[in-house]
Amino acid sequence: MKRLLIMLLPIALAFSAYACFDTFLFMSKRSMVYPKKTLAVEAFGEYSYNSLDAPGEDAFFADGRLFYGVSDRLSVQFGIGSDEKPRGQFGIDAISASGTYNILSRRDNNYTLDGILACVGNTKTDNVRFEVSAPNIFRVGKFTIVAHPVVEILKDDKFDAAAGAHFGLFRVFDDRAVFGVGAEYQSGQSGPYFGDRLVEGEAATSLFFGAMISKNLFIQNELAKGLANSRDIGYAVTIKGVFDFDR
Repeated sequence: MKRLLIMLLPIALAFSAYACFDTFLFMSKRSMVYPKKTLAVEAFGEYSYNSLDAPGEDAFFADGRLFYGVSDRLSVQFGIGSDEKPRGQFGIDAISASGTYNILSRRDNNYTLDGILACVGNTKTDNVRFEVSAPNIFRVGKFTIVAHPVVEILKDDKFDAAAGAHFGLFRVFDDRAVFGVGAEYQSGQSGPYFGDRLVEGEAATSLFFGAMISKNLFIQNELAKGLANSRDIGYAVTIKGVFDFDR
């Protein structure tokens, strides 16, 4: 069944319950909900390889996303892009939508809990994927801790479900840069149900670096390494423009 799901569902997790490592939100000390009347435009790309001797097996993925803060507690996201595939087969064939609701926030924002409901579809297949997740974000001084459990439901000939999670520890430097480490199990960058983003196998670890280029422009980089029997190494880069229309 796992091998079948790998073939049927190479849609990247980044479209919906992507690992909640977001430079802008970390620096803003927010939950995963974007501020009210704020529009974020994001371009994302990643490249992964398993062996330098077999470049034809390298995989590439890219997409664009829009985020908008509907209210103080709710934001929505829409995206289009390509699922993960060999370099020469890139094509726009996946669409996504999600909503993020802030369930709980401490007054000092040192703890936030959100609920995320997402749906991803492929224009060339009948596969539809639903995801429910609950990112927990803790802040201690300049450190940010993320614990993000994810449940994914795949609708194909029948329904299949899987649970995973990703975790991260990050430090913010002078409100202009973020550095951290992450770990995933069947989530984010790894796992058969979750599209094998960046690495093969069910577990991965990663290094994260993000920075504010200007008031409205942010960039983040992630280098992921598969664990156990996986030798994959993947690199992802995200550029995000953030525009506040509430002023």
